[in-house]
Amino acid sequence: MNKQGIYITLVNAFIGIVASVLLKDNAVVAFIIITLIIGTVLFIERAWVNAFLFGNRRQYALAAYAMLGLVFLSGLYLVTQPMRKTAAIVASTTAYLDGIKAPDYKSAYASLSAESRESYPLTDFIGDHANGRVRIQDFTIDQVTFNKFDHKKAVATVSSPFGIYGHETLNLELIKEDGAWHVVFSRNMVAAGNPPLSGKGRKSGGAITNLLHSLF
Repeated sequence: MNKQGIYITLVNAFIGIVASVLLKDNAVVAFIIITLIIGTVLFIERAWVNAFLFGNRRQYALAAYAMLGLVFLSGLYLVTQPMRKTAAIVASTTAYLDGIKAPDYKSAYASLSAESRESYPLTDFIGDHANGRVRIQDFTIDQVTFNKFDHKKAVATVSSPFGIYGHETLNLELIKEDGAWHVVFSRNMVAAGNPPLSGKGRKSGGAITNLLHSLF
């Protein structure tokens, strides 16, 4: 493939990348591919670049390439920041739910925010979960949404066909404290997943009446 063919391929790739970014596709992949395109062009035209930009002065070329490398690493750090934040939120949410699932209530309680722990004592937390009414089985974290106005707040959307606190889909709020993400939780969430017994429970009466209630 000659230079013209290579450049046409690179231009088409660049157009595809721009389209993917506009469609909110993976920005990290787009950034890496753009970097590869720029690197390919510099490699192909290295003789021209060295002669006309650096005057064949090796130290200038090395300094410029080192600066480009630094720009690449800085840019990569910035574009991967949302990915790292999402991974941290997923890890914190998973640690909390796995603690309830185990059950290891003290470990789950440690994943709560400071305000949640202050308003919900550990003994009450353990008692509410250990009485047999709260069960968490398999679950998936479907989405992480960041607060547009407060970068220290986010919401993790969790789903389970077996239900989590009475919901098949549950939005757990998280807050960043001391460099780590913690689940915001209240006693009301446990109560919401444990509705009172319905009117079809056993009622006072004879054996035949109770049998009919149990059937219908």
